[in-house]
Amino acid sequence: MTDDGAFRVMTARTTETVREVLQAQGVKGQLGRALGELVTAAVLYRETMAPTLRVQIALKGAGESGTLLADSHPDGWARGLVQRKADAPPFELGEGAMMQLMRSLPNGELHQGVVHVPERSISEAVMGYMRQSEQIETMARVATVFEGDEVIAAGGYLVQILPEAPDQEGALLVMAQRLEDDFASIDERLAKTDADAHELMEEILYAMPHTQLGDSGVRFDCDCSRARVMGSLASLGRDDIRSLVDDGEPLEMSCDWCDTQYVIELPELQGLLSPS
Repeated sequence: MTDDGAFRVMTARTTETVREVLQAQGVKGQLGRALGELVTAAVLYRETMAPTLRVQIALKGAGESGTLLADSHPDGWARGLVQRKADAPPFELGEGAMMQLMRSLPNGELHQGVVHVPERSISEAVMGYMRQSEQIETMARVATVFEGDEVIAAGGYLVQILPEAPDQEGALLVMAQRLEDDFASIDERLAKTDADAHELMEEILYAMPHTQLGDSGVRFDCDCSRARVMGSLASLGRDDIRSLVDDGEPLEMSCDWCDTQYVIELPELQGLLSPS
C-alpha cells in the first residue's frame, strides 16, 4: 500500500502454476494464453477481495468456442479447466463472450457477478467487473508469455484507489496515465524478469513511498482424491454400480482438472453394493 493511503497494489508471479495448469489440460497457443491469464486473474482477485475465501472465474468464449474455468483456493493452490467440444472453433473473446466471477462467503452463500468481454481482453474484463460489480476503481493487467510452446513467464498486477486517498480524482488520473504509458502491456517486462512479483511491484510504485503488507505463495494443485472418487461412485444407483461390477474389469477414471488417474479395483466396486 502506498504510504499516503491512496493505492493498494497486488502483483503476482504465476509462471510455474500456469505452466502446470496448461500441461494438465494439454493446451497451448491462444487457448493456453487465455487459460493462463484467467488463472492469474483468479489469484489476483482472490488475494485482493477475498483472501480467506475460494474464488472461481468462468470465461465463456464467443460463439461456441467453449468455456474456461479458473479456481483459486485460500490455501494458495490454483487450477484451471478447459470445457470445449471436439469440433469447437478456436477459442475467442469479443462479442458474446462473458466472464462470471464467483466467491464463496463465510455463511456458505455464493457471491457472483457477470460482465461481458467485448474488448478481447481478460484484463479489461477484470477491470470492468471490479468497477461494475464491486464499485472499486481498478487497473489491472495479466499476461502469459510463450517462447514457442513453452510458458516462460506468467503474472500480473492489480491497482486499486482507496477511499482514504486525499485527492482521489487527481491521484487516479496520475496513476492511470502512469500505467497506460509503461504497463499497458506487460509481456516483455514479465519475460525479462520472469514475472518476479517483488520487482514488478517496485517498478509500478517507483518513487512512490509504500509498505509491503504481505507475501503469499501460489502453486498448482487440486482437491481431488480417491475418497472423493469413491464418494461419487457411491452416489450412483445400485443398478449402475452393478453394471460396473458385471463388466468384470477395474474402473479407470481421471480428474478433469489435474489429470490424476484413479483405478478402482473390482472388490472396491463390489463393496459399494454391500449394505453400509
